[in-house]
Amino acid sequence: MLKRKIGVGLNGSDANTYGETSAKKRNVLVTSVLTVTLMIVSQLIGSATAAVAASGNDPGDSTFRSSCATCHGQDGSGNTAVGKSMKIPDLHSAQVQSQSDGQLAEVIGNGKNNMPPFKGSLNPDQIHDLVIHLRQLSEKK
Repeated sequence: MLKRKIGVGLNGSDANTYGETSAKKRNVLVTSVLTVTLMIVSQLIGSATAAVAASGNDPGDSTFRSSCATCHGQDGSGNTAVGKSMKIPDLHSAQVQSQSDGQLAEVIGNGKNNMPPFKGSLNPDQIHDLVIHLRQLSEKK
């Protein structure tokens, strides 16, 4: 038979009839703190990304020039010998720009049709920067 203990918790209402503090209350508190922290970090990252895009500082530009421009052209039009021969779409086009960031990142990483995959030579941050660069190309047309 269980005996009732007098609980010593944060306050008298935090202890159940057997003197245990409520684990659920602690879990809810910890989860709430983590959620708020993640929301703040997410906002900071989003703000930094928007600031980079707005400032014209384009970290994806150098990666684009070294990895993509041979086929897609410096301006992303695909107006190069390779681009014309392979019928590469203009990166400014609705066909490309209507894709989600995730879809664009997947194409860059895994390749598509005649485009080779770049996940072996570019890290996820570089691929993300290229997606931002592609979005900025559409604004420059």
